[in-house]
Amino acid sequence: MITLKQLEAFYWAAELGGLDPAAQRLNTTQSAISKRLQELEGVLGIDLFDRSRRRAQITPQGERLLAYARDMLSNRDRIMDLSTALTPVTRTLRLGVTELTAMTWLPAWIQRIRNSHPQVTLSPVVDTSVRLVESVRAGELDMAIVPDAFRDMHFETVPLDSVEYAWMCSPAYLDGVDDVPLRALAEYTIIVQLHASGLGDMVGRWLRENGVQIEHSLSSSSLAALASLTLSGLGISYLPRRMFEPAIGSGQLRVIHSTPALPRVPYVMLYDRSSADDFIRFVTSLATDTCDFTRALSALMPMR
Repeated sequence: MITLKQLEAFYWAAELGGLDPAAQRLNTTQSAISKRLQELEGVLGIDLFDRSRRRAQITPQGERLLAYARDMLSNRDRIMDLSTALTPVTRTLRLGVTELTAMTWLPAWIQRIRNSHPQVTLSPVVDTSVRLVESVRAGELDMAIVPDAFRDMHFETVPLDSVEYAWMCSPAYLDGVDDVPLRALAEYTIIVQLHASGLGDMVGRWLRENGVQIEHSLSSSSLAALASLTLSGLGISYLPRRMFEPAIGSGQLRVIHSTPALPRVPYVMLYDRSSADDFIRFVTSLATDTCDFTRALSALMPMR
């Protein structure tokens, strides 16, 4: 039979990139992690890691199991959190989110926390992802929801969802063009997220990897400001597509298709492992259940 300890050893060995960090995460020895992996591979009859290289790499079969293991361990945590949901808690919860979460599913998440723990005082902070991560690291925030652009061994990283971004512009800036080769984007003014933006760093790195060097740009750390600059016809920007469907449908914005297309952007919950408790893990489980980046508040307030 497969055990949760075996799945846990495999999950953390894959996520942290080795047996030693997995052993540290699970407060056990490297030999114990190795034994659990061997037992798991024996039960399944497959190789989870390619050990022919200097550093073991996860196999395609291992990648498939990783997704199942993540769900299994998440469900285990939710079961363990049932007692937390029924226990009165009096404290202040300091939440950090970027504008995208604030403008989509944050109200629904806050409502669920209030319904389960009315004694908790909520203190949300909306800021750039880099500043939010620094605040979690400094102990000024309990948790933050940010693009998956940060790696820190002290953080627990919980996957939430990925967001489809698309190149968009006003018809006043570029009309009659639907498809643009990615490298040709350098000929236009690109409106980008900078100034402590994990998303901006991810997109910038992806553009450089594809040989694109932006020559003319405007920048802001605010999603609302980026949208305003784009609607004003000042350039092409990358915006969350589902959130701006009303503006696309009304003709205020046009989607520009590039080859290759923008990759989806994964978002995660981060919190400090050393200070996490059952309540933090319970709130995180609520976030994974509530997360919906398509739930745009702008749908309730159409752009004019």
